[in-house]
Order: sequence, then C-alpha cells, then structure tokens
Amino acid sequence: MMMPTSTPSAATTSSSTRHSSALTNAPLAQTGSRWRVLIVDPHTSVREMIRVILDGYSDLIEVAGEASDAETAIELANTMAVDLVLMDAHLPNGVDAIRQIKRVLPQVVIMGMSAEYLPYLYNTLIAAGTVGFVRMEDAPDLLFRSIVFALCTYGHMHRHVHPAHTPIHAASLV
Repeated sequence: MMMPTSTPSAATTSSSTRHSSALTNAPLAQTGSRWRVLIVDPHTSVREMIRVILDGYSDLIEVAGEASDAETAIELANTMAVDLVLMDAHLPNGVDAIRQIKRVLPQVVIMGMSAEYLPYLYNTLIAAGTVGFVRMEDAPDLLFRSIVFALCTYGHMHRHVHPAHTPIHAASLV
C-alpha cells in the first residue's frame, strides 16, 4: 500500500533537533536539496519509527514515501525521484524487488534492514544489489550515519563529505 508523504519544500531545523548536523558543510546541504528516501517495510510501526529517526535529520534527508510490499516499492521507486531505498530484509519478494529496482534504476542506492543479522541473509541482499545492512536495534544510533555513508560512497553523485564533518566510522557500519 502506498503511503503518501508530505514535507515542506524548504528544509527546516530547530534548536530541539536531536543532532547538530555535522554535515551542514557538505555540498548537499549547501545546495539546499535533500536526499530522498523510500522506506519499505510491511509493519506500519517500523516505518513510523524509521520516519521519526530520519525526521530528526530533515535538513539532509526527506522521507519521499513508504511502501508496505515489494510491488508498491517497485512502483514508487519507478515513479518518484528517490536516492535511497531502505528495504526490510524479510519482505516477501523483497530480493526480487531489489533486483528489479537496480536493473531499472542503477543509480538508486538500496540498503537492507532487519531485526536480526544472519550472514546468509546479508549475503543474499548484497548479491541482489544492496550496499549495506542495518539491524533495527542499531537504527537509532546508526541509521542516519549508514545512509550518509552509503549515499556518499555509492550515490550517483558521489558527494564528498570531508571526514571532519561527519561522525561516520567505517568500522561501526555492518
């Protein structure tokens, strides 16, 4: 099911934002554009949790849409401009959806997520076209950094973020 989203056209921040946006000197922030993320998970509560986490970084990331199944994810990825798809690893037909999205939209970065880390699951996702994996228990601390790392490394514009401007440590990413 498609979940429409609405965000203001200009990024806003407030003093109550939970981060200090160490990336404000990145080219992306300077241009005023934001990375657009599609959240794909069958559970409404998980999508809401991810949205809350990412809304804390609204100056850099916009949740462009949500999908609860693979078919809707493919449709939304094909019809809306997204930079990254965050897809549940256990989504029925999810691996096929990853392959289809990567075949049609090779510039879109795809990351997997799951409540558990299983090597065979991780390897299957990587083989299908994802660039990384986030465990849901790590999401509050690592989701934003993992997305920035993935987009700066694999995104179609390969935006360079100077190490002094980001708290990302490659060893902390799975």
